[in-house]
Amino acid sequence: MKVLVKNASLFDGVNETVKPGCFISVEDGVITEIANQENTNASYGRVIDAAGYTVVPGLIDAHTHISFSDTFQAMDSMTAEEVAVRSTVIARQMLERGFTTVRDVGSNCYGLKQSIDNNFVPGPRIYPSYGAISQTCGHADYRQNRTQRSNFSQNLEDSSFMRQGHLVLADGVPECLKRTRDQIFKGASQIKIFGGGGASSLFDPLDTIQYTREELRAIVETVTNYGSYVCSHIHAGPAMKIAVEEGVKSLEHATFMDDDIARLCLDKEVWIVPQYATAELIANRMIPLDSEILYQKTERVGKGLLKQAELVEKYNLKCAFGTDLVGMPEVHAKQNAEFSARKKYFGSFRGIKQATSDAGELLKLSGLLDPYPEGDIGVIREGAFADMLLVSGNPVEDLDILANPDNIKVVIKDGDIFKDTRTL
Repeated sequence: MKVLVKNASLFDGVNETVKPGCFISVEDGVITEIANQENTNASYGRVIDAAGYTVVPGLIDAHTHISFSDTFQAMDSMTAEEVAVRSTVIARQMLERGFTTVRDVGSNCYGLKQSIDNNFVPGPRIYPSYGAISQTCGHADYRQNRTQRSNFSQNLEDSSFMRQGHLVLADGVPECLKRTRDQIFKGASQIKIFGGGGASSLFDPLDTIQYTREELRAIVETVTNYGSYVCSHIHAGPAMKIAVEEGVKSLEHATFMDDDIARLCLDKEVWIVPQYATAELIANRMIPLDSEILYQKTERVGKGLLKQAELVEKYNLKCAFGTDLVGMPEVHAKQNAEFSARKKYFGSFRGIKQATSDAGELLKLSGLLDPYPEGDIGVIREGAFADMLLVSGNPVEDLDILANPDNIKVVIKDGDIFKDTRTL
C-alpha cells in the first residue's frame, strides 16, 4: 500500500535544519520520494496530515535488554514461555514511546524478534546479540549470587536464566570461538561480550579486566570474518585500551575514560554507548536494586560518566543513544528520560542525532549479519525504512520534548501506524 505523509516539518536525522512543507511518499514500508509538493498523479491508500507537528525519524535505542522484564533473581525462576510473553509487553511499550529499532545487547529474544518481524506482535525491529558472552567469574556470571540468596541456582545447568541463553559463559580460546559461533548461528547481528566488571553484579569490581587478549582476539576475528563487529560492556580504562586495541568497535558504558583512551577511540573509529539517565535514576533510588553495594558501584559510575561526557564532546567521538534498563515495565517506562540527559551533555541537536542517524550508522556495522538490509534506519530519506514520528513541538530545538512520550503523537513503522493520539 502507498502512504503519503503530507505537510511535514521534517527533521531528516542528519541535518539540523527542520524543513517545512514536505511530502513523504511510502511504498511497501520504504520511503520512495520526498518532495515539496504532492504528486497529484499518485494514488495513496492512506494519507497522514502532519501539519502542526515535527516529523522525525523513528528513534533507536542501541543498548537494550528487551527480554529482561524483572530482576535477574526473579527471572531465574521464570519459564521461557513466561519470559517471552512478558517481553511482548516491553516491546509494544517501547514502540509506543517512539523506538522503532533497538539493538539488544544480551537476551534470548529470538522468539520475540521473529514474532515482531512476522507481524504477530507489535514492537521495534531488533538487532540481536542473543547470549552475551562472559568469562567465568565475570560480570555476567550471575551464579555468584548463590552466596547471597540460597534460592538462586547453584550450577549453570540448573539456572533457568542462563540455560535459556540470555547469557553464556566461555573460557579459553576454543570456548570463546564456540560460543561466538553459536550466537551467529542463532542469528546474532553483532556479538556482545563482557570485557570488565560491572555495577549490577556483586562480586566483580568495576576495575577488573575480563578476557585475555588472546580470547578477545579470537572473538573479534571470528565476528569480523562474518562481516560484523563486537561490542563490549566495559568501565575501566585499562580494559577499554585492551578491547580497542584488539578490535572491539562499540564500548558499552566506557565510564572511566581518559584523554588517552578518548584519542585511541577517535583514531580507531570506535563507538561509545553510555547511559547517563540510568545512572542518575539509580543514584536517586528511582530504580530498585538488590543490594546497597550495587547502589555504591552505580554512584561511582555516575561520577565517572560526568568526565566521560566531557571527553566525548571534546574529541567529537562517535556516540549513540542507549538506556540499558532492566526490570518491570515501570522501569522500562523511564527510557525517554535519557533524552534530557543527552540535552544536558550534548545539546538538543547532537542528542537527537545520537538516537537517529548516529545510532543507525552504528547498527549498520553489522554488515553481512544485518537482519534488515532492505533499508536505512534512523533517517528520513529515499530508500530508508518508513519509520517516522509526529511530535508536538520541535525536539531539535528542545530535546526535553522527547523525554515525555506523550509528546509523540504518532508512531509509524514500516509505513504502518502503531500509535495515534492526535485529537481530531
